[in-house]
Amino acid sequence: MNNWRIRVAGLALMVLGGILFIWSVKYVQSEWPQIFSGLLSVFSTAMGFALLIMPLDLTDERPSND
Repeated sequence: MNNWRIRVAGLALMVLGGILFIWSVKYVQSEWPQIFSGLLSVFSTAMGFALLIMPLDLTDERPSND
């Protein structure tokens, strides 16, 4: 996977986490679905942030055919 695809996936997960958080706080009225959707929003935001700051190798470590 290309470096930019990993970064875009992380950004998309962070945006999805924000949308889920707003949805769970604003529109879900019962207790357990609100807790689960809130936890899912925190998890997706954390995974997106981890993908954004994840260090990527700058060198290509595939063996060359010399």
